[in-house]
Formats: sequence, C-alpha cells, structure tokens
Amino acid sequence: FDKIEYKNIPKYFDLNKFSSVKIVDNNLQQEPILQYNLQAIVNDYADKIFKNIRMLMVENHMEPLQMPDMHSSFHYTLIITYHGELDLTNGLIHNIDSIHRYDDVTVQYSSGSQYLEVTVPIAFDELSLTFDYSAKIMGLGPVGGIEGKVNGIATEVKIGFDTDKFQTSLDEFHIINAGHISFHFNGNPLIDWLLNLLTEVVTTLLKDVILLITETIISGGVQSVIDTINDIINGIINPTTTFLPTNMAVQILGAVMDIKN
Repeated sequence: FDKIEYKNIPKYFDLNKFSSVKIVDNNLQQEPILQYNLQAIVNDYADKIFKNIRMLMVENHMEPLQMPDMHSSFHYTLIITYHGELDLTNGLIHNIDSIHRYDDVTVQYSSGSQYLEVTVPIAFDELSLTFDYSAKIMGLGPVGGIEGKVNGIATEVKIGFDTDKFQTSLDEFHIINAGHISFHFNGNPLIDWLLNLLTEVVTTLLKDVILLITETIISGGVQSVIDTINDIINGIINPTTTFLPTNMAVQILGAVMDIKN
C-alpha cells in the first residue's frame, strides 16, 4: 500500500513521525463563510444632518443664492427673420435653505462586496427667483424685472463606501423631477408677440437655473464632502500625506458629523 489515513485521532497519538501516514482530522473542519445583506432606514439621523446643513447655508450667506448672469441670442420671423438678444442679470434664488429629504433615507450593506451604500432623496420647498432683464429686437429694447417660482425639484443621491479600500464615492446622482417654473415680467409693458417670444426664451434659461441649483448645491456639495472624507481617511492611513481641504467642505462635513441637536 502507498499510505495509511487516520481520522478522528485522539490527542495522545502522535502519528506525525510516520512519513507514510496522511492525517485527516475531521475535528478541524473549516466553518463556511456566511454572507449577508443589511438594510436600515435612518430618517432621524438624516433629518438632523439636513437641519445642520440648512443652518450652515444661512451662515455662509447662501440664502438667498446669487446666480450668474445669463445671455441668450434668439430670432423671430415676421416675413423676414429678426435677431435679438436677452440678458438676465442680478439673479437671486430664495428658499434654498428649505433643502430636506422627501422620502426614506436608506443604508444598505453587503458583506460579500464589503460595500455600504446610502440613498438620499433630496428636495426643496417652493423656490422663488428674481432677475433683471434687458432685451433687444427690432429696434426695441425693453428692460425690467422677472419674478418667478419653482416647485417640485427632486433629486436622488447614492453615496457608497468601500469598507475594504476605505474609499467613499458619489455613485449616482439623478434629477427625479426638474420642477415646474412659473414667472411674470414687471416694469415696462410688453406687446403680446414680444411677451410670448421672451417668455419662451426665459423659460429655457430658467431651466438651466434649475440644473445649476441641483449641480451646485447638491451634487457639487456632496462631492466636496466626499473628497474631504477621502482626504481625511488617507491622512489617517498614510500619516505623511498632507492635504488642505476647502473651508466649505470642512464646514459641511462638520455639519454632517455634529448631530447633537
């Protein structure tokens, strides 16, 4: 025979000295690795974070939020085609500090991938906006103001954390609802055809305002915090690494972490 196999060996037998013996100890079987998924709703925690972020927005003079000036060229055909220009300046968006969650904030963890994901549904209450406008077309140069409202803006953010690599990431950012815009012109009265024309152009520009709001306040703000978190983690893992996170990112991170109230 080539070999002898022994199983269930009592401790007082020492068979290792026999080279032809293969020991198979059934008492030392490896336990199977259990994989699991966890999910939790963390609304109370999220509400406290949003409360701190709203306070931070006011402290950093983000309420109201100043908007960049916008310029657009357009055309109008009446037998011949006329070209015009429109400028929106001194824009302000009010009620940005109404940011809140509109549904459950969930945390999911997978032991298999060692990945944690937080889903945050974010919305604003009714936003109000004001702009100055000036237009030029067919020798006309109306100027005045615009007052409007935006309702129903809703977005969803998914933030991930790889517990194996110790890295946080902005996994997904979706605009669930771009909102509904309503506005009116004030100042000089506009004739009907010019009112309709400018309404169409202004509507297009204000849709860009909504994108600016969501990208700047939500996506940009979350990404700034994520970058700061990764820098801090990297500084802990690699103490020789130096980083200078932006003051705003540090303040937002502080607001997120400080939930005593």
